Amino acid sequence: MSLVEAGWDTDAAARPHGQHTTVIVHVDVDVDRPAALHLGPILTDQERQYLLCDATCEVWFERRDRPIGAGRSTRTIGRRLRRALEHRDRHCVVPGCAASRGLHAHHIVHWEDGGPTDLDNMVLLCPRHHRLHHHGEITISGPAHRLVVTDTDGQPIDRGSLARAPSTAPPEVAPYNGPTGERAQRWWYQPFQPPPTPSGDNEVAGRHRLPAGLL
Repeated sequence: MSLVEAGWDTDAAARPHGQHTTVIVHVDVDVDRPAALHLGPILTDQERQYLLCDATCEVWFERRDRPIGAGRSTRTIGRRLRRALEHRDRHCVVPGCAASRGLHAHHIVHWEDGGPTDLDNMVLLCPRHHRLHHHGEITISGPAHRLVVTDTDGQPIDRGSLARAPSTAPPEVAPYNGPTGERAQRWWYQPFQPPPTPSGDNEVAGRHRLPAGLL
């Protein structure tokens, strides 16, 4: 997964307005096995949904680990729908996020759960928030025109959420002890004060007084 994500991030620099990843999934027709990437590890449910949100999918059918056929490559997000999403959302839809490059098209109701591939069920997310959603760090519910984004505590995320006070107490930190083992006291230290600059009306006037012959 790290290799796939690194490829997405690199690809976004060259093609910032869409992903061009082909996901090859192996499906065994005889047994109920989880899907796996081509020459890659078995995927968790969250990883599979994350990859299928916006990709070109190619399914290989196998029996006893031997290929017996391949399905036609299909893209989950068409070009016209992608353009409509970019025109509507402009940037990542998570409140407070203004990322506009390398955005992922995300199904609010996941594609494999029967979610339709249309504007009401699609939003644009930056790679970071897309990963956070599929890892359970944030929850996105719709429809798209009434989107609600919540954190792990179920609290709605708004544009000021980054400035929201923390919900947990600060960690206990032991007081710092100096080299002698004593706790430092404020009155030990004399704050730095710059030396006073020479001043005085007579001195200033003397520096700027013109010679008598020039008056």
